Amino acid sequence: MVNNEGHRMKKILEVFGEPILNGGQESFVFNVLDHMDLTNMTVDILTPYYCKNEYYQNIIKNKKGKIITLDLPFIQGANRFNIIKPLDKFLKENKYDIIHIHSGSISVLAEVSMVAHKHHINKIIVHSHCAAESKTLKYRIIKFISLPILNHCPTDYLACSKVAGECKYSKKIVRKKLVILKNGVDLKKFEFNEIVRKQMRKELGIANDTYVVGHVGRFSYQKNHEYLVEVFEKLKQKHMNSLLILLGNGENFKLIKELVMAKNLTDSVWFIGNVNNVQDYMQVMDVFVLPSRFEGLPIVGVEAQANGLPTMVSTCVSDELELSDAIDFISLDNQKMWIEKLLSYIGAKRFNTFESLTKNGYSLEATVRKLKEIYED
Repeated sequence: MVNNEGHRMKKILEVFGEPILNGGQESFVFNVLDHMDLTNMTVDILTPYYCKNEYYQNIIKNKKGKIITLDLPFIQGANRFNIIKPLDKFLKENKYDIIHIHSGSISVLAEVSMVAHKHHINKIIVHSHCAAESKTLKYRIIKFISLPILNHCPTDYLACSKVAGECKYSKKIVRKKLVILKNGVDLKKFEFNEIVRKQMRKELGIANDTYVVGHVGRFSYQKNHEYLVEVFEKLKQKHMNSLLILLGNGENFKLIKELVMAKNLTDSVWFIGNVNNVQDYMQVMDVFVLPSRFEGLPIVGVEAQANGLPTMVSTCVSDELELSDAIDFISLDNQKMWIEKLLSYIGAKRFNTFESLTKNGYSLEATVRKLKEIYED
């Protein structure tokens, strides 16, 4: 394909290993593409499953690209071998110069890179966006089977953190070829804004003196919502005027809703669902909590710090997330400490984190620049 000036257009395909919803992975990719100068490039997005996000569809449409869905059924935790055949057919009929594969699944990274390699794609980028609850037998078996493919087929290896890279790739790849592409965020967009805070609280009917604990994340085993609800229940016993707001959706949504009902916390725990204006909801919060069972370097943890929120995360989250004074790492074994820390932040002011995040390379501009260099290399 040639553009108006006669230059050859580089064709890029971003492949997601999961449905396109509102997760951190999607947020990262679409934010970066939205801010990237795509002169001499065309970018399409593919998921073997489905896309349920109009906001992201519009972003890619404005960039003259398209979202391709293969409409396979998605079953959390099931094997993904069924993606190989339709993907093979698609790449036989559609030619691309670069394939950039995003997935939390090692097997998906391996399978997609294998099919791309078969079709002689020039540049095959695998991208690990999260760590895993390592040491499980299933994880070890899948990694053992996938590593020979991952060592051979991709040309480039990216990860949001060293921990996320170690989780998906071999030691040799991590040592010699791994590139850390930081989860940069739009710092101005997430910057604390008192006017937006007051406006949002008014719209939501939250009193000025209500202490709001916030969380953003998929309702899944990884994110550990049941622990968060337990901690909040104990916080509320000590500070009645507290509210927990949960953004996101997922397979455990109903389960957590039932847990909240069983604990008689329905009025104090709000399920917001999936939103495309996370930054506005962060203005409402007084503290951000992420008690994950495992993580790489979660983009919401960067966004919360960009907002200056006191940010409490479990020690299972990569310590590479320590980007400012706003963050505390607390063990899941010490529930008492979670409650004490939450109580200590009542009435606390926002942290000033702009300089620290910029210095650590977590501005969206720095991430966009680095990824564009990888595409153009």
